Amino acid sequence: MNKRERFYAAVAGEPVDRPPLSVWMHFVTPYMDGQQAAERHCEFFRQYDWDLAKAVSDYRHPMPDGMETIETAADMGRITVQSMDHPTYANQIALLNGIRAELGEDWPVIDTTFDPIQQILRHAGFSTMQIILDNPEAAKPMLEAATETVILYMRELEKNGVDGVFYSTRAAAQEDCVQGFTQDAFEELMRPYDLAILEETKGVVRMLHACKSHLDLERVADYPHEVLSWAAHDKTCPTIAEMRPRTDKCIMAGIDQARVIEQSRPEIRHDIDEALAVTGGQNFILAPGCTFGSNAPAHVLDTIAEYGRDWKAA
Repeated sequence: MNKRERFYAAVAGEPVDRPPLSVWMHFVTPYMDGQQAAERHCEFFRQYDWDLAKAVSDYRHPMPDGMETIETAADMGRITVQSMDHPTYANQIALLNGIRAELGEDWPVIDTTFDPIQQILRHAGFSTMQIILDNPEAAKPMLEAATETVILYMRELEKNGVDGVFYSTRAAAQEDCVQGFTQDAFEELMRPYDLAILEETKGVVRMLHACKSHLDLERVADYPHEVLSWAAHDKTCPTIAEMRPRTDKCIMAGIDQARVIEQSRPEIRHDIDEALAVTGGQNFILAPGCTFGSNAPAHVLDTIAEYGRDWKAA
């Protein structure tokens, strides 16, 4: 199978020669334009021959002129819908188009984006989360603006032929998690906006990434998605074995991104074996539970790439 055939078969739960394999990391690219960032990504994809060309998102949702962070509830009202001409979005589209031009049609191109609260706080700083939680009514126009901006961006991705979107949301993170949400806050400040974006994204493969720890995956079980990703090795999260009977979606997991940088080759292979034993390598994408650290040593990446590609379905 080529990479495109393997990816779409895995997503659909159809037989594959082996599960698709993907690892991603940040390349410190915000100072680059989209084409330069595409070249950096493609070097990494080709070096390890990953099955998915998954781009990271280093360009941040802009803040209003003269505003560095959110200091008051009133500040949230200054954040408005953004044009797709803004460099944040234009550069990311150029990055994705550059990857496609460089790698061709047989390599699935996946973008990464974030829930509306993350869109804002990844620039304003996560220390401002409490202002949102304390002032939900004042936060809603800001979240609506961020949601509309992401929806506009999703339409651009579909027009540009992107295969999938890795949608990172912290909606499933409970209040025991740093930057997690109570059930009430989830229902009011996360769920409506996530659903609006994911409904709009139905033209591509929706890869729902439940980010962080202390996850209640039942919160997002009815979110529209084709692929489910989470940190399955985190002791506060469900395991792959626990989730396989609970979802018919393609599972994307198997590599412990928190420990893998310090793991031996046999330990990495053991984790891969466990994931494949549970899933049979079907309806499954072998991948980390979140972004790899850019300090990952070559032998770690080599082991994942080589061992993952050597596996064959029975």
